[in-house]
Amino acid sequence: MSLNIRERIVGWFTSAGYIVAPLQARLPPTAEWGVAAMTPPPVQVKLRILGLKGDLIVLGLGVNFSDKHKQLINNLSLSERVEFTSELVGKLLAICPYCRLAVQGGLQSPTAIAAEILYYADSVEKQRLIDDAARLVNIFMLINAELWRRFPEHHAREKPSEETSFM
Repeated sequence: MSLNIRERIVGWFTSAGYIVAPLQARLPPTAEWGVAAMTPPPVQVKLRILGLKGDLIVLGLGVNFSDKHKQLINNLSLSERVEFTSELVGKLLAICPYCRLAVQGGLQSPTAIAAEILYYADSVEKQRLIDDAARLVNIFMLINAELWRRFPEHHAREKPSEETSFM
């Protein structure tokens, strides 16, 4: 795969306001290159972009549940855990029906969720890639919002936050 596509993608994300850096994680064996693209503060969501052998591009996001959330989820009954995870996956697919989702730990005991979108390098377009990056950021926000909704006692604050979104 041409490094030219990598340079174009880095330029697209940079021009859209993302902070782009080399990927600091070990690349999978099928990857030829990888970069990280983060949204600007205050909420920094880290996306992963991989160039795979066979002229494929993957835009992805991983969301690990905190130890406290894992504990709270595991304290639920089996049917409540499955219901929570099933509803969450359904909401995520409503945001991005063509995303490939994986629930680490399975429906019974989720510990993380990965979402990714696959493209062919010869047909990837700037607007589609940036729109899909926004979808993945929305997936991150929805996962966190659902955890807050399901476990509000864990997120209670003494005073309201004065932070605003980057929008």
